[in-house]
Order: sequence, then structure tokens, then C-alpha cells
Amino acid sequence: MAAEKIQICLGDLAQKLGAQLIGDEAVQIRGVNTIQDAEAEEVCFLSSEKHVGKLKSSRAGAVLTQKPIADCPMAQLVVANVDKALIAVMTMFAPTLTRQKGIHPSAAVESDAQLDPTVSVGPGAYIGHHVKIGARTVIGPNSSIGENTIIGTDSRLDANVVVYHNCKIGNFCILQANTTIGSTGFGYSFIDGRHQLIPHNGGVILEDGVEIGANTSVDRAKFGSTVIGAGTKIDNQVQIAHNVVIGKACLLAGQVAIAGSTRLGDGVIMAGRSGTSDNLTIGNGAIVGGVSAAFDDVAPGQKVWGVPAIEMNAQMRSVAIFKKLPELAKELKNLSRRMEQLEAAKDD
Repeated sequence: MAAEKIQICLGDLAQKLGAQLIGDEAVQIRGVNTIQDAEAEEVCFLSSEKHVGKLKSSRAGAVLTQKPIADCPMAQLVVANVDKALIAVMTMFAPTLTRQKGIHPSAAVESDAQLDPTVSVGPGAYIGHHVKIGARTVIGPNSSIGENTIIGTDSRLDANVVVYHNCKIGNFCILQANTTIGSTGFGYSFIDGRHQLIPHNGGVILEDGVEIGANTSVDRAKFGSTVIGAGTKIDNQVQIAHNVVIGKACLLAGQVAIAGSTRLGDGVIMAGRSGTSDNLTIGNGAIVGGVSAAFDDVAPGQKVWGVPAIEMNAQMRSVAIFKKLPELAKELKNLSRRMEQLEAAKDD
């Protein structure tokens, strides 16, 4: 049976959000949507003042806004931070899904594993020897947790997640489907005519509040641990190589690739499809732009872009000049021809 949809009047919603309500407090709200798609029982949100004009054609019952809007055709929920309020509303109206209770009969749990009684283990999952899993953590269908791995409380591993042996996952972590933690790093030595795999005997540590998107891989260390700092969020299809250390509260967008033993400070942002070579240091608060390749260290707070990645403003000036190269080449050719003519006239 489908769960009953939540319904709340605007007056109560305003109270929950700490919002100033301008309009009818009795309006009933059942969800949240965009300005264009919202219906009469939904809240929309104004992310930028440039979209104010779109409200005139919106059917929404109310709008989340940071400032009161003159001549607004709907009720207004005036909040200090629209993004924060939007997250709260979306969480409130998120669909309620059926959760596995306890350990599914088809799951395999080794007898020496230690699982809190509140842990949920989905169908087809495997929990290895000496694994420890904390309270309220959810292990999704067909996931595999390797020997001696420790997982904290209130974490969630979705379907087909693989965590190898000797890894440590903190509290309130999220690993989305098909993510792999602790696979052997890409390290080889050419010996006796062949590439010989270097053993990777270390582990992986995910600190509290780390969230990792689908199909992402985090390799185990050769020695010590590959570490991802507390509160860091990683997108889909990201590759983190062996012995990488990522600081706290970093953001890594889709298809980022970080080579071995590179260190990211706190608050680093790496945009989509950017990457680093090995053994680099990316300083606190640095930003690596999209489709960039960092081959040198990046200073704290520096913004770099391009291939190779250099200071962003310098790269943008270089791109502007590059666009003019055909015109500059033509001018250079004309100047060269003119010089030849002048030299010939001088010789005469």
C-alpha cells in the first residue's frame, strides 16, 4: 500500500521554517516543485531575483523567497536562506520507502561479525569475518563487506556496494550504488619483462559524514590509509587512487580523477572531469576548474583552470588570445610581407 502523502498548511510550514508568511495561512501544501511546474498545492522557490517575472505565470500555492516580492500572485515564505529552507521542505516531502528490517534471510553474515541489533542487511548481501557495524546502519541488496572492516552508526550503503577488507567507514556516511571502497591501487613495477603488481597492504578511512555517489572507486593504500575527510562529498564516477588524502568538507564533481599520494586540503573544490597527477598538494580552499589537469601544486585559495591548470585569470587571458590567433597570424604575415618590401626597397 502506498504511503499517504504529507499535507501541511502554510501557517504550520512557516512556523517549522521560521519564515515570515505573507498570505493565507490556511493554504494546504503537499509538495515542492519548480516555478514552472508547481501546482496549487505545491511550494516553489526563488533561487535568483532574475526569475521573479516567472512567478506571474506560476500556479504554485506559495514561494520561498529571501525578500518580500511586490505584486506577488501567491503566498510568500520569506526566509533568511532559500537553499536551507528548500532542503528542509524537500526533506519533509521526500517519499517514504520501505526499509529492510533486520537481516534478510538470503543475506550471508559470518558468525564472528558484530552487528548492532538495529542494523539492516538487504537480500543477497555478504558480511565478512570480524566485521563491525554500528547502530541503524543500512547495508543494501547484494553489497559485500570485507573482513575486519568497521562501519559506524547511521550510515547507508546502497545496492551492490563493495567494501574490501580492513577499511573503516565513519558515522552518517552514504555510499551510493555500485561504489567500491578498498580495491587494489594501480601500482606496478616492470620486473623480468613484465608488469608486476605492487602489494597494497593498507586500507581506506572514510571519516564521518562522507557521501559518495554511484560508480565511484576509492583505492586502498600501499601503506597506511587512503583517507577522505569528514563532510566531504564526492559525485558519481570519481576515481581516488592509493594513498590519496582528502581534507574535510571538499567537493569533487563527476569524473574527477586524483592520482596516487596527492593531498587535498580542507574545502577544496574540483569541478567535473578535472584531475591531478600524483604526489601533488592542493591547498585549503583551492578550486580546480572543469576539464582541467593539475600537474603542479596548487596554493591555498588559488583558482586554476585548463590543461595544464594555471591561475584561472591568466588561463582566461590565454584563451582570449588563442581565439584571435588566426587574425594575429594574418596580421603577422602582412607585416612580414611589408618588411620584405621595405628591405627590398632599401637594397635598391
